[in-house]
Order: sequence, then structure tokens, then C-alpha cells
Amino acid sequence: MRNTVCLVLAAAVSACGAAPDPAEPTPIETPIPVEPDGGIGDGAGPIPETDEANTTDAAIIPVRFQGVWDYEGGTCALESDLRMEVSADEILFYESIGTVNAVSADGEDTIVTLAVEGEGETWEQSTRFSLMGEGDDLRLHTSDGEQPKQADEYPSKKCPADGESE
Repeated sequence: MRNTVCLVLAAAVSACGAAPDPAEPTPIETPIPVEPDGGIGDGAGPIPETDEANTTDAAIIPVRFQGVWDYEGGTCALESDLRMEVSADEILFYESIGTVNAVSADGEDTIVTLAVEGEGETWEQSTRFSLMGEGDDLRLHTSDGEQPKQADEYPSKKCPADGESE
């Protein structure tokens, strides 16, 4: 009986795993290295800077242009045909929507390339965004993004944040 107990105990101990062999090297876990640019060593680059003066691979419209805009003589109401809602990745117009394909900088201006869909049609357009003035006199000027900066006949004012018309 004593031999049976010893065999059972030996089997139980061996099932839990053998003791490490001192002749074999102990594996060392290597920590994930930190890349010089702050990455975690997986090959991914760092999070892009939010410097609005540079072209961005993320195709995001800079924050300074985001918001609801309407012609300076408009009411900011939803039915205003010159009203546009500019977000990071799309622009909602009166009867169309533009999805951002590319964003680049040209000095203080930003060139936004959109895939636009509206009234049963689709097209691509490039629009130059420029800001003029300050405070209550701040105006968004838009023009053809493939041309040098041009005067905007219909500059836009920023609408109230609450979405109500003026």
C-alpha cells in the first residue's frame, strides 16, 4: 500500500510540471521596445500631430473651418440654400453631401477635395477654404481649390452653435 501511495504522489507531482533543468537556459521575456518616435515597437508610426499647416494623411478638415456656416446675409436655417455644415470628414450642403477625400494646406488656406453626391449625381470637387476677419466679423471664403485664391462673392458667417437660425 505504501508503494501505491508513493506512486500516486509521484504521478501527481509530475503532472504539475517538471522542475526546470538547470542545464537549460531560462527564457527571458523581452519587453516591447519603444521606438525613437514614441511608438511601441510594433512598427506603427506615432499619432499624427494636429498641426493644421501640414498636409494630413488622415484627410481631416482643420477644426478652424468646422461648424455651421451660412452666407453672411443668410438666416442659418436648415432651408438656407447657402448653408453648409463642415465636420472633420464631410460637408453637408443644402441638397448634397461631400465626403472628404484629401486635405492639403496652401499657406493659411486649406484645400479640401470632396466626393460629392446630390440630386441623383456624383462628382469630385476641390474647394479652397480661407478665413478672413475676427470675432463676429469672421468670414469663411471658398473658391475653386484648383485655382489661385479668388474673391468670394458669397462669404459665409459662422452660425450659432445651438443650430438655431438668427
